[in-house]
Amino acid sequence: MFKKEFKTIDEQIQILKKRGLTINDIESASRYLLTNNYYNIINGYSKPFLEEKEKYINGASFDEVSRLYFFDKEIKQTLFNAILDAEHHLKSLFAHRFAEIHKGDPEAYLNVSAYNDDYSQDIAWTITNFARIIRSNRRYDNNSIKYYIDNYGAVPIWVIVDYLNFGDLLTLIKISPISLQNKLAEDLISFIKANNPDFHKKFSPRVMISFIKNIHETRNICAHNNRLIYSSCRADGKYFKYLHSQYNIKPEDPRNTVYTTFISLQCFISRTEYAKLNNTIRKRMKTLDNHLFSIETNSILDLLGFPNDWYNLPPIQQG
Repeated sequence: MFKKEFKTIDEQIQILKKRGLTINDIESASRYLLTNNYYNIINGYSKPFLEEKEKYINGASFDEVSRLYFFDKEIKQTLFNAILDAEHHLKSLFAHRFAEIHKGDPEAYLNVSAYNDDYSQDIAWTITNFARIIRSNRRYDNNSIKYYIDNYGAVPIWVIVDYLNFGDLLTLIKISPISLQNKLAEDLISFIKANNPDFHKKFSPRVMISFIKNIHETRNICAHNNRLIYSSCRADGKYFKYLHSQYNIKPEDPRNTVYTTFISLQCFISRTEYAKLNNTIRKRMKTLDNHLFSIETNSILDLLGFPNDWYNLPPIQQG
């Protein structure tokens, strides 16, 4: 039997006050809870302000909890936009290298022999997915798939790749032959060098794919508006000495945090794109710092894996 009873907004407010949360503007807080969902705001973002399960620390306020919710939302939007840039670059690079290998066969992606046969189940799923995308889009006007079928009789990889989601793209890269993965990893070095001019090492497919996996997981958190603070990826990204050592991350340290995913993005986006991401996150953290009084901002940075006082570092020059 379901034991959680419905609570009116007034009852929700009283519960919060009873637990020691300061609410300076009852009317504003009531309207906020009505339009933003008590469960999402309070259950999702109260934890850093709790002394124990149902007791807030001295001085904790509703304004701080709602501000933390807004901060988390803004960081997700910022990260998501940067991940869209990374996805765009990966699709373009992959399509070019795949087409280069399979000259004369525009639909080689429908052929089992185009992939690494160690991944038979993923290959079958990928080919079925490609066929489904073509089948569902060829029936409708005003899309590139129908245009290419009508005018050229086939849909090349550089057209259909834009119909894949990030998870599809990750699988496609994972099941590709190591020769193609190497070409893709080598192409990405241009982004690494743009963000780190003295870089002269190799970027291996193993590291590349592990980074993409964690970027994909973080992307899903952002896209589905789940809570970013307290989140972590299922596995550590592979240790990339050149990159991680710059940020004092040792091989034994966790590499599944928002922070490690954030720094890995400089392997997939331009210097201008990364500078914008970096500087925007800093601004959001500084704004949060101006609105937190009962807890330290560093406690929130820690939940995201960022070093203490990270937002006080100088910005990256853009352009």
